[in-house]
Amino acid sequence: MHTIVLEKIKEYYLELLPFNKVLGIGIDHLDYDSCEAIVSFPMAPELVGNPVAGILHGGVTASVIDLTGGLSALISCAKFHEGSSPEVIAQKLTASATIDMRVDYLRPGKGRSFQCKSRIIRAGSRIVVSKIDLVNEQEVRIATGTATYLIG
Repeated sequence: MHTIVLEKIKEYYLELLPFNKVLGIGIDHLDYDSCEAIVSFPMAPELVGNPVAGILHGGVTASVIDLTGGLSALISCAKFHEGSSPEVIAQKLTASATIDMRVDYLRPGKGRSFQCKSRIIRAGSRIVVSKIDLVNEQEVRIATGTATYLIG
């Protein structure tokens, strides 16, 4: 059952959300037990915010932090509603939204590729809080964030 839920979440993020396709994200890891999510994406000319320095746009950084934290929140939601019908879980997942987010930009977004990792720091029946880090391919932390999600 856990594998099916994770595959549905993955399909939703990769196939049904057009902006995620624009960003070029891939989902590297989803863990049902820990609610950890890891996504990655390559640097691309369309993602550059400063053409002179060739660094990642801050909006891309914030977007990837948000979507990665959201993945963890969705896993947490599925876990919380474990045993409910697939229809109930699907309704909860598609009715979720970001209600608050803070991003700390620590360094310029330099790199050939990036990875974003999220974990849950608080999970309730309706509110989930994630802690998220964005690093480049050399594991240099570019930004960190905390996001709060309303679940269905």
